[in-house]
Amino acid sequence: MPSPAEVDRLLRAADDLTARAGLGAETSAAVGRALAAARALGDPGRLLHALGRATLNLALERLADGGDVTAVREGAEEVLRLAADLLAAPGGDASRRADAVYRTAQAAQILGATGLGDRWRSIVEELWRTVEPGPADDLDGRRARTAALTALVGARLDVDPAGLAPAAAEMVDLQRGLARDTGEPAALIDLTDALGTFARVARALDRPDLMRVALSEQYSLVQLFAGPQVQAQLDGIMASLEELHRAAPGVAIVVPGAGAWRTRGSYLDLLDEPAQSTGATERFAARLAAETRVTAPPGPALGDHPPADPSVTAEYTGRLHAGVALAAVDRTADADRVLADLADELSLHDRLAIGPILDAVRGLWAATLYERAMLLHGLGRAEEAWDLGWLSVVVAVRRHEALTAASPTEREALAAAAHHMVDAAAIADAAGRPEDEAMLLAEAIGRCADATDPPLRRILGTALHNRAATMRDRGRPATAAALAGRARTVRRELAGPHDERAMREYANTLLLTAALAIDAADWPAAVDSLTAVGSQLHALRPPPEAMAAHAAHLAAAVAGAAPALVAAARAAGSWPY
Repeated sequence: MPSPAEVDRLLRAADDLTARAGLGAETSAAVGRALAAARALGDPGRLLHALGRATLNLALERLADGGDVTAVREGAEEVLRLAADLLAAPGGDASRRADAVYRTAQAAQILGATGLGDRWRSIVEELWRTVEPGPADDLDGRRARTAALTALVGARLDVDPAGLAPAAAEMVDLQRGLARDTGEPAALIDLTDALGTFARVARALDRPDLMRVALSEQYSLVQLFAGPQVQAQLDGIMASLEELHRAAPGVAIVVPGAGAWRTRGSYLDLLDEPAQSTGATERFAARLAAETRVTAPPGPALGDHPPADPSVTAEYTGRLHAGVALAAVDRTADADRVLADLADELSLHDRLAIGPILDAVRGLWAATLYERAMLLHGLGRAEEAWDLGWLSVVVAVRRHEALTAASPTEREALAAAAHHMVDAAAIADAAGRPEDEAMLLAEAIGRCADATDPPLRRILGTALHNRAATMRDRGRPATAAALAGRARTVRRELAGPHDERAMREYANTLLLTAALAIDAADWPAAVDSLTAVGSQLHALRPPPEAMAAHAAHLAAAVAGAAPALVAAARAAGSWPY
């Protein structure tokens, strides 16, 4: 008889091979060895694991080639019997119970795929009634809830998709947490499946914006795997993305990097963002397309300007730095003249340069327009600043979209374009252009949402924070709270002890979340945010007076409304006010 350790080794090998290589003769042999060893050992939990894997693989093979599904149904029924015994056993092991829930959900889905839809749905509904009231505050509890919720969403999707969006979003969030915390290949595969299911829910709810996010992330994850089924899955996802692109040709499809799934924000938060954000993205694309050319100011004919070369771009870089330096010492008229002349010259070279020189010219041109826009914005000339700020975004985006994806230069260009968007949005607000402000912030959030590199995460945090503040000012508290929560998550990641700027930004977002919690009379959340901001401000030297005063003002409001909560926080030593 094999030992438990030997069976566990065979089970891990079968799971890993399935994840890495997909179905095939080698995988079938590995699964067969694991199942035979588990039957010989006679341990119900290990047998359930092995039989579940064997039945799933057999189902995938038979359903793909249209073969006889009798053996598939028999395997699924045996899985259900084993799982039911484990779930009914009093005081059972938590990890085995979680696996029993998972295998029950999987076997029910297999029965549904073989044509037994009613049996599938009845099993799943009963499973959810059993699992839903239970705790999910440890890994095993989360596994069980994720499996049952995933099964429920799948079973209800084709029958009654109404109201499924929150459950589908929680399903993705739970599955992402499992994949991140366990590192198991199977959990990552389950995340790709959950994203596909979420995309189907989004389609049923006519939310192409959510479909685009889920399918793009799913595509990036499927690329991590190998096997004959992978290319077919990639082709199917790409077909869906192309369909979305045909419906909204101006909206870019951006596939996140392979590691972005670890830092992706909550899909529950995405639900709280208005679907009109897609409209803002489409407005941006339409506005960008409308800028077919930038009219050069009066000056020498194009033929009088040879294409820029490295020595010329180096000179332009020096002139840009000179203009910025003049602005820094309040020589605003001189700075404006230097930047205006430089922008004019660069606009001419943009039409002639090619290759790397064109990239350098566009980068300098966008930066020059941006610096002049910010100079005029600081002088209160918002309308003039807006025209230049918008043009800096147009040029920066053109530069970015001409570069090879995922290269260091492309990431730097994306950061520059998104940075220009965020600051141009502030200029739009000052110029009384709320729709343009919303358009630019939505675009910056969309382009940076799946980024993993710190510069882009920092810009994402700023865009989310600014949009949240705007939504609060405009009486949209639910949307503001969702955006602020995402900003808090992003900025918390960046706020290390050696980055004072990031710490200040995080503290600023904590103040915003505290204010939103007070607006909603959510006193525990307000105490949580103010406690966190207190420690951030204490770590800054010297503490920023304005932020400290704002925190004290909010703390006084909370103390007056929820004295017991504040007293408890003070007794615990976490209330610094």
